Amino acid sequence: MREMECTEEDKQLLRKIAKILDEVKASNATHIRKLKEISTLRSKSPSSLQFAALFFKTLIPLFQIQRRTTSTERVVRFVSVFTSARDSNNSSARDEFLGEFLKFLLVAAMSANKTARFRACQIISDIIMRLPDDAEVSDDLWDEIIESMKVRMGDKVPVIRTFAVRALSRFANDTENSDILDLFLSALPLEQNAEVRKTIVLALPPSNATSLAIVNCTLDVSESVRKAAYCILADKFPLQSLSIKLRTVILQRGLADRSVAVSKECLKLMRDEWLSKCCNDDPVGLLKYLDVETYESVGESVMVALLQDGLVKLYDGQSIRQCISSTISEIEDYNGSIHLMEPEFALYWKTVCKNLQKEAQEKGSDAATTMGTEAALYAAEASDKNDLLERILPATVSDYIVLVKAHIDAGSNYHFASRQLLLLGAMLDYSDSTSRKVASSFVQELLHKPLDHEVDDEGNQVVIGDGINLGGDKEWANAVSSLARKVHAATGEFEEVVVGVIEELARPCRERTADFMQWMHCLAVTGLLLENSKSLHRLQGKAIEPSELLQSLLLPGV
Repeated sequence: MREMECTEEDKQLLRKIAKILDEVKASNATHIRKLKEISTLRSKSPSSLQFAALFFKTLIPLFQIQRRTTSTERVVRFVSVFTSARDSNNSSARDEFLGEFLKFLLVAAMSANKTARFRACQIISDIIMRLPDDAEVSDDLWDEIIESMKVRMGDKVPVIRTFAVRALSRFANDTENSDILDLFLSALPLEQNAEVRKTIVLALPPSNATSLAIVNCTLDVSESVRKAAYCILADKFPLQSLSIKLRTVILQRGLADRSVAVSKECLKLMRDEWLSKCCNDDPVGLLKYLDVETYESVGESVMVALLQDGLVKLYDGQSIRQCISSTISEIEDYNGSIHLMEPEFALYWKTVCKNLQKEAQEKGSDAATTMGTEAALYAAEASDKNDLLERILPATVSDYIVLVKAHIDAGSNYHFASRQLLLLGAMLDYSDSTSRKVASSFVQELLHKPLDHEVDDEGNQVVIGDGINLGGDKEWANAVSSLARKVHAATGEFEEVVVGVIEELARPCRERTADFMQWMHCLAVTGLLLENSKSLHRLQGKAIEPSELLQSLLLPGV
């Protein structure tokens, strides 16, 4: 409509519309009042089409403003709210105006001018996000809008692609428009702009197909995209809907993320959604969802994060001692007197005890480096941590050994729990001779324990585990060596004890009477010695010296 064709009444209406749009630039506070005014203008207009034409003409300068200033963004918001808002007095006029406005915007969305395309896509996305479900828009017009926004997803201007995704997001969960979801999933890994990737992630609906794509975005180079991935996982994906593998990947990446903002978002997901809503604030319950036997490091990371955030509550009476009957009098007398731990409980207590020991040591160090009241305060805190640790751990070394042996004797199903308990041994006190003697005897048992094996259908012995390390895996060997080094902490004592065991195990090897199981056991203990001995000089003068280890065991073993 050219200016010369406008009647005086049209010019007056144009000025009123322009005045309203000009006033809404100043503040959002005026919008409610101005919405009523412009709605009144539309309802009093002789023709909704005439009002629409004048309204569009007033808006044309907005499509020429490239910068996203505060004032222009207020106008965009006002226009979107006005277009999508219900009009109880004249709903048919609102629907007719909405349809005409969307057609007007579609033309602008296909313009050669990037600013016009940008504004059109921005307003279209804003209207779609605000539009009530009962809005009357023809199916043909919706199809046109969807196809237009699909085209704009390939626009060379990133902000236009962003608004196109936002506009399509409302239709992504519609089975009739499954191609939109396919378009999102195909565009996501190829998209170069971080803001567009973020918008796609936030637009994805929950499903098996989208969960993997969103989890993959937790490795995105952009912090904002990674953070968005954790937000959408928390908002749309309950813990039970994700596979164990995806749960552990999410936590492993998020808790270790280099960005504090991202790691906080992951912690929020774990704390508010998984721990609180799914596990009733029970850390052990959360660990049960993570298969800690397979993903031990993830379980430890989860426990450390929960402990640091103060989310692990230790109540009176809770301790490892609950697993041990007070009627046990001898180390061998534990049948039926031990409550065997599940893997999650074993990992839980190991990490809790390690954390208490670490905090006590840190407070003790702080007390040693400060003076006066501050030092006394740190010392008191260290004492409290040590007292709590002491109440949780078994009362005596004998009780501890009884507990570990019961789990070892229970078989392979408790191998993981046994190893967690072995690691607790480094926190016990072996200063008195009786405790050290009992513990030393237990270490001897562990070192002498043959490799586990089974017999196949042809009667052949098959080693269980890697066949290289003591106990069949590296982690078990490390746990045994950790306990042995704590019990035999004096200089050279660890080497002397282990060499003594090797000397016994090596006899049939030297005499060439050992079978392959004996050879592998002997070499496993030898490997444990060499990996944990600080110097070969400590082996000089022992039952077997370094040269003899090489000539009698290592070279023949090869």
